Amino acid sequence: MIKLLLKLTLWIITSIFSLQAQEKERKVLKGRIVSDSTDVENVTVMNKTTGLAVMTDFDGKFSIRAREKDTLLFKAVSFISKMYVVTENDFWVEEFEIRLHYKINELNEVVVTPYSLTGDLKEDTKRIKVYGPDLSGIDYSTLVFSDDKYNPVKNEALPSTFSPLSGINFKAIFKMLFSSSVKKKDSRAEKAERNKEKELLSHSFYDLLLSRYSQNFIVQNLKIPQDEINLFAAFAQPDNEKLFYLMKYENEIYLVEYLVQKSEEYRRNKTEKKATNTEYEKK
Repeated sequence: MIKLLLKLTLWIITSIFSLQAQEKERKVLKGRIVSDSTDVENVTVMNKTTGLAVMTDFDGKFSIRAREKDTLLFKAVSFISKMYVVTENDFWVEEFEIRLHYKINELNEVVVTPYSLTGDLKEDTKRIKVYGPDLSGIDYSTLVFSDDKYNPVKNEALPSTFSPLSGINFKAIFKMLFSSSVKKKDSRAEKAERNKEKELLSHSFYDLLLSRYSQNFIVQNLKIPQDEINLFAAFAQPDNEKLFYLMKYENEIYLVEYLVQKSEEYRRNKTEKKATNTEYEKK
């Protein structure tokens, strides 16, 4: 019975210390981005535990409220994203450093394997896949090209009976086949792009903004009051073409710059409007 009471007492004490540690007030954590690249400005530093986010300055420095065991996310277009769990020692240094690796776009590996040819031309041609329209039904004698650059040079040395294919412009034929294949690929890409744009434009800019950034981010970094976020979204609404461009993840840095610019205009207009109303009331 005594052992049970001791275990229960120990558990209660441990729980109290654990709760006190969890409720520990967050302090300002100062840090700096270190990288082989000199462009360390405007890196997004987000405390995933609280949803608060800040941007680095020209030297890659930042300050954010955090506490031990909070998870920080470092994200930028030019760098590989990185997660970091805050430790108690990070608060004891004047400026703790986080190294980010520059993002290098590499082409997918291409493996080239030769055909296993038998030497029999008739047999080997059956095994090679050919893509394109069927040319077997084309009457080459009827092909006429109005442009002189597509017309073959007349063979004056040999009579036409010795060169039955001399009037065929193979260059024009291959050009036609190649352009047809390219157009088909382009049309598929354009269709996918239109569907993506249609899906994006079905949402309001307010919803798109909050799907990308938290309200704390907008309040802390753009200096927009929480109850005016919907008004700011209506003020900053871009046209459809610009909206589709800004909401691409690879253009996130341009989206942040756009929001900063619009937030400054919003606050300036708000101040001017307030001053105008005050002057009118005095009259």
